[in-house]
Amino acid sequence: MAYVRERGNQLAIVHGERDPKTKKVRQRVLFTIYSLPEARELLGEGEGDAGGRRRFESLLEGQYPELRFDWEKIHQAVREKLGVLPDSYEYQAERLNGHFRDDLCKFTRQLVLADPQWLFSSAQLVRSQRYELAFLRDLIDWRLQTCEQKETDWNRDDPFHWRFALTRREVPGEVEEMAVRHYEERRLEEARALFRLLIECFDGYAEGYNYIGLIALDCEELEEATAHFERTVELGQRKFSRRIAREDYWNLLETRPYMRGLRNLALCLNRAGRYDEALTTCDRLERECADDVTANARRASVYLNTGRWEEAARTAGGLSHLYPTESLVAGLAAFEVGQRDEAAWRCLHATMNTPRAVRMFFGLQVAKLDPSARNGPAEIDDHNAGVHLRRDLHGFLAEQSPKSKRFFRKVLRDPAVAALLAEKQQATERWVGPRDSGGEWRAAFDRLQLMKSPEFAREQAESLFAPALGTRSKSGSTRRR
Repeated sequence: MAYVRERGNQLAIVHGERDPKTKKVRQRVLFTIYSLPEARELLGEGEGDAGGRRRFESLLEGQYPELRFDWEKIHQAVREKLGVLPDSYEYQAERLNGHFRDDLCKFTRQLVLADPQWLFSSAQLVRSQRYELAFLRDLIDWRLQTCEQKETDWNRDDPFHWRFALTRREVPGEVEEMAVRHYEERRLEEARALFRLLIECFDGYAEGYNYIGLIALDCEELEEATAHFERTVELGQRKFSRRIAREDYWNLLETRPYMRGLRNLALCLNRAGRYDEALTTCDRLERECADDVTANARRASVYLNTGRWEEAARTAGGLSHLYPTESLVAGLAAFEVGQRDEAAWRCLHATMNTPRAVRMFFGLQVAKLDPSARNGPAEIDDHNAGVHLRRDLHGFLAEQSPKSKRFFRKVLRDPAVAALLAEKQQATERWVGPRDSGGEWRAAFDRLQLMKSPEFAREQAESLFAPALGTRSKSGSTRRR
């Protein structure tokens, strides 16, 4: 709980917290009140409009969402201590200019002294920070390009610079996007360096740990990734009030890091073979965040990896209308319990949606990626899905029987499947191409949607594969291979 303390001729709103190392309680200063007019403004008694109290409370609560503020007690304490405050204060020099100028001078001095032409050790130092320095160069250019703007109602600060002082705890969205761009462009080492820099600059930056965890996961550094996702969960949980209803978690920005951390932690634990811990994390994701969809997707992979076939088939099958790759998981499990008809149509369903991913999973040859093609982004997503499938289902792949491999490869090599995929490709090209007045692009879209549906896969598999694979025929009989 926050409270008010005197600090010389200033008032500080502080919060007591226990030092994790020393176990002693220490005071953390949340905000400093420098003058009598400022105190009057935050009490709603200032010379301006009466909204100063509301603005201040909103800004401070937004800065520290994990804390509780008893505003009546805080206002009462401020009123009782008004006599210690001076009548005026130079806010621009302290809040706006002071810290910025001090830090700018410190950084400038370090950069001036680290001359690579003078000392090899300086060259090594600059080289070791080259990604961060390049990032700062781009940020400086951006700030200089946008600083020549006029004051408006949207960018105007108050006389006490509350907006400037109380919106500086979180990484600005546009700056985060600059670092994220490196990750999305697969410049992983640069992205890792930038997110580490932002973590050091902004205490409690949960999304930074999440991205570093994703980078470690991509590099298959599973132990490191697990630690980062656990840290994401820990920090993310501090960012929002416990009074939020769990069904509202995904609608609120402040809960996102916590949910992402749990999602990625479950994924990472499965890949590391820590299956019991992965399932426990899935339970937390469903129980605390009401995210049963992601929880079940992670569970399905664990069930398949650990030979819990019925649970894998049921769980993955219930998600296949949302995530077609889950049809492959359900099909693999169905084969293990002797349901070949189910295995065949689910494999076809996954193939009609992600043909490259399914072929990659079974070790079959795939065409070279062409990112510049009209359908390039979709092909890249398909390829990435194949990479993730092989990593997520590593336990199953290590133990998959030759009988299972032969069955699914026979489905994928069937000429009828190749014909269906060729038809789908033609429909895709018509749909993404120029839109004609005759509505052919709309007909192509409708055909695509049908061909990617579970119903289409079930109907086609029933007629195509029953004789060849020993699955159930239309008459209900079953043929052996």
